Amino acid sequence: METKIHHPLLKTYSYQVPTRIVFGLGSFERLKDELKRFEFKRALLITGKTVCKTDACAWVREVLSSIGGLAEFNEVPPEPDAPVLAVLTKIVRRNPPDLIVGLGGGSSLDMAKMASLLTVNEKDPIAYFKGEPVAKKGPPIVTVPTIAGTGSEVTPISVVVDRGLKLALHNHHLYPALTVIDPALSVTASPQATASAGIDALCHAVESIMSVDSNPITASLAFEATSLVDDYLERAYCNGEDVEARNGLALASAMAGMAFANTGLSLAHGIAYTYATRCKLPHGASVGVAEPYVIEFNSPSIPDKAEVIAAGLGLDTQGLSTSGVGYAIALRMIDIMETVGLPLSLEDLGLEESDLEPMVGSLLKNYLRFIVKNPRKPSREELLKLYRTMLEGY
Repeated sequence: METKIHHPLLKTYSYQVPTRIVFGLGSFERLKDELKRFEFKRALLITGKTVCKTDACAWVREVLSSIGGLAEFNEVPPEPDAPVLAVLTKIVRRNPPDLIVGLGGGSSLDMAKMASLLTVNEKDPIAYFKGEPVAKKGPPIVTVPTIAGTGSEVTPISVVVDRGLKLALHNHHLYPALTVIDPALSVTASPQATASAGIDALCHAVESIMSVDSNPITASLAFEATSLVDDYLERAYCNGEDVEARNGLALASAMAGMAFANTGLSLAHGIAYTYATRCKLPHGASVGVAEPYVIEFNSPSIPDKAEVIAAGLGLDTQGLSTSGVGYAIALRMIDIMETVGLPLSLEDLGLEESDLEPMVGSLLKNYLRFIVKNPRKPSREELLKLYRTMLEGY
């Protein structure tokens, strides 16, 4: 019988992030010059209901109007659903823009990507989330994040909710052409929004490291992102005007996004999708509940990667078993989440024992792609046990 040898040196991998990144405090002021790189006659500005009322949005509106025509869609809610996407589709197909600018959190940036795709691709918008091929590349996408965590500013991914299920589209045509990341734009974000987005960046980083498709490039980015969140999330939560902390989180968000765009995400995201919409949780908070338990579950199968994650979190693991390393990582994550006021267990979300079996079924039916990327392949019984542990908490 032939023996297959698995060794990192025998692994072939690729890496791609074509987005031009302009990063740093004050970079927002460069937006006008950056936009002049694009030859456009009509732009579409996409935001949410709160961001559209800010001074930052007023300035972007002024800049775009000074260069060409401008339309706006400022009705993006958290966790946008199919009806929102349908409205956006009508807008871009009725009067096609030739530049899309997304300003705000991850949902607005995701909808900016879809606006580009739907401008030139004519099928039902949800069909693209269910496997319909994307035939054409749409107009250029510019992303300007106002909070740090989702990584959407640099990824070719968009997420939408359809009938209670979270659907994701990953396509290279969704890569933004440009992102302008000014950490100062996140200074006014609430502590709650800062916490959820920040823990999202940490989850992206550690799941990218754990992914079966992790490689030295992505691992380097994800390790640095892990370290940055560990250093700065609690500071930014306690003092929103701490610009050093805001800078660190903004960098962590982008680096984690650059990592997981190439590796995919693993089990914790899939688990979170089984209760996030039901519990009406912000995305980062929902994944944060699952992450410590998944890391502890995975750690025996990834001893080297567990040590990398632990080092990123500044943990001394000398003398610990592999399982002990996983437990130490989980406790550090719990400590961070407790400090920033995030839920720590399924009981905190109001879920009960009777909810667990249906959620396991949903995970296996609807979100198997996250298990495919996970280094340890859980059985149904192991998943149910994992959910039970999450219900009770540490």
